[in-house]
Amino acid sequence: MNDDSVLVQMMGQFALLSLLSIGGVNVVLPETHRYLVDVHHWISEQEFADFFAIAQAAPGPNFMMFALFGWKIAGFVGAVAATLAIAVPPATCAFVFGGWWHRLRDTPWRRAVQAGLAPITIGLIFSSGYVLSIASDHDWTTFAVTAVTAVISLATKINPLWLFLIAGLGGIVGWI
Repeated sequence: MNDDSVLVQMMGQFALLSLLSIGGVNVVLPETHRYLVDVHHWISEQEFADFFAIAQAAPGPNFMMFALFGWKIAGFVGAVAATLAIAVPPATCAFVFGGWWHRLRDTPWRRAVQAGLAPITIGLIFSSGYVLSIASDHDWTTFAVTAVTAVISLATKINPLWLFLIAGLGGIVGWI
C-alpha cells in the first residue's frame, strides 16, 4: 500500500471519528485503537498508550495525540494530515451550526438531545479508560494501581493527581 492511500485512509477515518467525538476526542479512543492497532497494525499497544500519555502531559489540545499517530504512520505529512482530519470537521460544524444551536437553547428538543448525549459521552469515556488500561497495564501491579486509582477517584473527592503522584513515587522506590 502506498503512502498516499495510507494518508487518505487515515484522514477519512479520523475525519469520521471527529464528527462522533461529542465530549472530546477521548470518547473515540476505543475505535481509534481498534483501527490503528488491531486492524492496520500501524502502531503497537504500547505506542498507543505512550502517545496518549504524551498528549495528555503536554500543554495544548487533547487531539494532539492524533498528530502523534499521524507522525508515526507517515511522518510530518501524516502529522499534519491527521491533525487537520481530526480538527477541521468538528470546527466547521461548530462554525456552521453554532448560531442555530444557540437559538434553540430554550427548546425542549435541545434539552432532550443534550440529556440523551450525556450518558453516551460518559459511557464512551469509560470505554476509553478501559482501552487505555488494557494498552498500558502489563502486569497485575499496574492493573491494580489503575483499578485502585479509578475506584478512589470515583468514590472520593481526592484529586487523581495526588494518586498519580503516590503511584509514581511507588514506582520510583520499587513498590510498583
